[in-house]
Amino acid sequence: MSAPACRCCGSAQVRLRGRKPGEFLQREFEFHGCDDCGFMWVEPFSGFEIYNDAYYRGQGPDPFVDYDAEYRDWRRSDRVHEFDDLARLAETYLRAPLAPVAAGTPVEWLDFGCGAGGFLKYLREKSALAGRPLALTGHDVGSYADLLGRKDGFRILDFERLQAEPAARYDVISLIEVLEHLPDPQPPLRLIARLLKPGGLLLLTTGNLESAVARRHGIHYRYCAPEIHVSLFNPRCLAGLYRTVGLAPYPVRYHGAVKFKVLKSLRHRRARRALAAAALALPPFVRAVDALYGVSAMPCAVKPAAPA
Repeated sequence: MSAPACRCCGSAQVRLRGRKPGEFLQREFEFHGCDDCGFMWVEPFSGFEIYNDAYYRGQGPDPFVDYDAEYRDWRRSDRVHEFDDLARLAETYLRAPLAPVAAGTPVEWLDFGCGAGGFLKYLREKSALAGRPLALTGHDVGSYADLLGRKDGFRILDFERLQAEPAARYDVISLIEVLEHLPDPQPPLRLIARLLKPGGLLLLTTGNLESAVARRHGIHYRYCAPEIHVSLFNPRCLAGLYRTVGLAPYPVRYHGAVKFKVLKSLRHRRARRALAAAALALPPFVRAVDALYGVSAMPCAVKPAAPA
């Protein structure tokens, strides 16, 4: 049986990188890697059924998830550090857009994979960026998506309704720690590229498989959780994927997102978390962690503006 083609670049230069048992599901998973772009993916795919309410309480393959706490009071979540970062990046970009924008025109923002809605609530409270009001839409499915639409009054779309959205609707789309959960990354990114306006911004975060920590541990890196993280990227393959779907890589520098990743990983270790929080107040420490995990090395993207 021939090896499958790379799901990122289409290359046939693919080989088995190793096998690893799941920590939550009692089965063995295979890691396939592309020699050309470095993309790696997991087989078999566990299915989206794994993302149930127990998972979102931290009782599944990711013990650091806590949707309930974020939904109840997003202001007390460590994710606020990440929210501040993303808003800062968007505001900086929107103040010098690639495409001309009339003053006062709403910023149409889609949070793809909005989860418990903490970021949507954060943006609603900000109400405006770069002097422009925010018009917010979320995409997700499940009990929290239902609550966000029914109880909190957000415009929440399932995938079918999202596909029916008109082209070039959104100024900003956020895709925060989502792409690694999807078994085929090209279709959702093609959809996002279609939904972005010319000159629009994609804010995307995902793990970096070429970071110093990831290279040291290989497939035994904690981020390589085969039940849930089924598409694994590096800066080169992510940039190539952007170009394939008609987007251009956009370099960023994170601060708060780095802090959040550290604090999230220490959720169940209070003493270490307190020490880490103190250290993260020092910019050199944040830069050192960023270098180790390659957070800022992963580019975001923009949709090139249409020719004048």
